[in-house]
Amino acid sequence: MSKLIYFGIDLHGHINVSLGLIRALVEKGEEVLYYSSEPFREKIEATGAQFRSYGDMGGFEMREGDRVDTFLLFSHYILDKSRELVERFRDEVIAWKPDYIIHDAFAYWGKEFAQLLGVPGISAFATFAYIDEMANYDPDFFMSNIIRIEDDSVYKNYNSADLYRRLVDMSSKTIATKYGLNKVNVINDILGSKEKLNILYSSKSFYLFPDSFDDSYLFAGYSITPRNETVEFPFELLDGRPLIYISFGTILNELEDLFLNCFEAFGQSDVQVVMSVGYHLRVEDLKGIPDNFIVRNYVPQLDILERATVFINHAGTNSVYESICFEVPQVVIPQAFDEFMGAVMIERAGIGVYIRNMVPSAEELREAVQQVLSDSTFRNRSTSIKASFQPLDHAINEIAAYVERERGATIAASQSS
Repeated sequence: MSKLIYFGIDLHGHINVSLGLIRALVEKGEEVLYYSSEPFREKIEATGAQFRSYGDMGGFEMREGDRVDTFLLFSHYILDKSRELVERFRDEVIAWKPDYIIHDAFAYWGKEFAQLLGVPGISAFATFAYIDEMANYDPDFFMSNIIRIEDDSVYKNYNSADLYRRLVDMSSKTIATKYGLNKVNVINDILGSKEKLNILYSSKSFYLFPDSFDDSYLFAGYSITPRNETVEFPFELLDGRPLIYISFGTILNELEDLFLNCFEAFGQSDVQVVMSVGYHLRVEDLKGIPDNFIVRNYVPQLDILERATVFINHAGTNSVYESICFEVPQVVIPQAFDEFMGAVMIERAGIGVYIRNMVPSAEELREAVQQVLSDSTFRNRSTSIKASFQPLDHAINEIAAYVERERGATIAASQSS
């Protein structure tokens, strides 16, 4: 039995995707210490892992600047947060003596702790992974779908590959100079906290530009894990009509206009709608909720997806993969960051419709839903993508083999010195 520390990001989407892996590692016999924040204690402890709180250092925040600034601002935030967390938890992490460390790809402090302790590190992507090597295949994709500057005059006047490389190199040098880092690639090394082993909760066939991922990237599939959370919901009101589920996650705000357009699109129609509005809006502040809508701040998503006919979402990682696992066609309206990449993946895989208007009209919403409901190929392709996911046993075996190789290399290096 080995001891490992998992450094998480305290956001629902980042926690939920990790639970299946953590449970499987515990069942294998690993002793797991999981760092997160208090609201997630119950579901983490339900996996068999020990919970450790970030305390007042928790509260991970997404950073989105003005297009080009986005990933530079986010890198500064991650590195500043990492410095604080390493300083705060250095002694207790060293005292726990982990054999290896797994960390969320945004949890750069996990990478720093692995280097500090001289133990194997593993980065786990809870979001859709964009890596620098993808630009070798399509630099326009990054500009158009990640930082979204396709209408910028500078972008229009320069070769996209050259502009992309200049942008990444400039940002990397800025970060390296400020934080005293050597040969850093801001995309791979900071935003992805790249390690010798990197986990993606997906399949290679579903990913864009799959040949850009070398053997250090492990496609671990996606597994549904019970959340072990108590969420009150009036299931008795669901009456068997086609069920539209609408959710844009728990952290987005300023979506009231979009919710109102959903009311107009589907209110009083021959469907039922379950809508989750997140924590930034009070349900009672929404005016004119139609009789066929059930609106809550938070709903038991897995239970709703089990009954849903179509899922309207923001192309967040958990929403996309959980929808695939329940073979539910999707209508996606991305709002931020990697969601635009996820939306393109859904569109290209043929498992849903990507609406590019961030606040679509009622008519756009109706047309998109009708499109997926009237064409069974969306559901059939979801079934095929689901079948491409590797079982968790594969990931567990690969992790064990990697840790053993790294231990052997460390021992050999110490004996030769």
